[in-house]
Amino acid sequence: MDGTGDTPYALDYSESMAFFNNAYNQTSAQSITATEFDCAQELLWAGSNEGRVASFYGCELRKYTGFRVSTTSDIRSILSLTEGPLILTSDSLSLYTRQGLNIFNHRAPYLDNMQCMLIPQSHKQKKIYVSGYGGQLCEMDFEKRTLLRQVSLDEGDCILLKYCTRNFIATGSTNGVVNLRDPNSLQVIQRFTPHHGSLSDLDINNMYLVTCGFTRKMDHMNLDRFLVVYDLRNMQQLAPVPVFIDPCFLHYHTMTSTSVMVASQYGHHTQVDLTGGLTQPYSPIINLTTNPAGIITTFSVSTSMHCRAFGHSTGTIHLLYKNDPQCCFNYQSVETQFANPPSDPKVGDLNDPMTSLSSVPIPITPLKLLSDMPKQCTKSTARPTPKIPKEFLDNVRVFQGLACVKNPSTRHANQWPYPPDADILAPREQMKFLPDEDEVINTNEKANTDETSNDIESTNLHFDALSLDQQLQDTVVAPATT
Repeated sequence: MDGTGDTPYALDYSESMAFFNNAYNQTSAQSITATEFDCAQELLWAGSNEGRVASFYGCELRKYTGFRVSTTSDIRSILSLTEGPLILTSDSLSLYTRQGLNIFNHRAPYLDNMQCMLIPQSHKQKKIYVSGYGGQLCEMDFEKRTLLRQVSLDEGDCILLKYCTRNFIATGSTNGVVNLRDPNSLQVIQRFTPHHGSLSDLDINNMYLVTCGFTRKMDHMNLDRFLVVYDLRNMQQLAPVPVFIDPCFLHYHTMTSTSVMVASQYGHHTQVDLTGGLTQPYSPIINLTTNPAGIITTFSVSTSMHCRAFGHSTGTIHLLYKNDPQCCFNYQSVETQFANPPSDPKVGDLNDPMTSLSSVPIPITPLKLLSDMPKQCTKSTARPTPKIPKEFLDNVRVFQGLACVKNPSTRHANQWPYPPDADILAPREQMKFLPDEDEVINTNEKANTDETSNDIESTNLHFDALSLDQQLQDTVVAPATT
């Protein structure tokens, strides 16, 4: 960044840059299509042509969150609300939290090829106006997400929406027409034609409306080096204001009513007074350090007027901030929530007999640990099957193919006697132990043993269920006998 002349305006600003692709894939070339400063926290939101949204914290532009909104459309516009960023694509309207969680995703037939949106802050009812290349201006109830009013645009489309405190809504189109509409009926009150070509940008305050755009010459669109200004008090056009750069983006300075910040597609930025033009001694040009292979695609200004954000077509975000220790995005920002950093485990004294072994972290290693128990002490066994008392077998009744016995409810659920009673367990020789992993059993001998045991056990069938003292449920289910 360099300034033309030794002016304090150019020297009091610094530049920082962040790569949008680092949040996802460095190999993909994403273009920045929308930028917006958060209205409550020190965050900068940016959207790309691949439907992704990312946020950056502070003047250093540290990555905060990143998520994907759409897989079929690019990000057209972003508005910062108290709940989080409101994101508009060509066919959807979504609201997310600052941590990337979706609050709602609204889709409707009237959301077709949308480009811009507006939420007037002075309205008692929270309304949102959306429009685009489809030739329709829609008024929606934000809370209920329902369509209140829809009008057709005579100018064909709408690419810019601005609100004036004089109770006007300004709409700008690609044919250079600017209409002032009544927000209650959406009818045209006043029409201006500041440019013969397409409209690039416009901004409006309580007194003036300023535009920049293109003029068609010899079947080519040339950018006008003049700012067209209209006085909203008498609806008259003032003298055009010349600038040294190609004006493509505009934003009013909230501290003064006649100062406008102007930016070009090639990274030039300056501040112009509408009443004095270039005759004022305080209008230097600041050049951003941008990639000459691309152009500036978005321009945003923070509410504190300390920072300006520029989105680039090569996927970079440039922040021009004031060299001030109190530099901030908002004057009364809410503290941003960050994830807790991972803490190191606290290991107690190993010589202390009261130290819990669970406090010692287990390393991930393929080697044998000293805490590993020997295999003979960790042999897996199956719990023996208890005997079924004769009283149960005498009181069995079959219901819908199931043998049922009434539960005496002598024990609570999930209880087992310790140590278990020896008289209710099966004999020791009937206990089944699981074989070790390294034991190899001869398949032929096992098959002969299984055939012999099946012949013996077939004559002594009995129900595998709990005894009378071990019933855990109201009904015990056993297989039905034929």
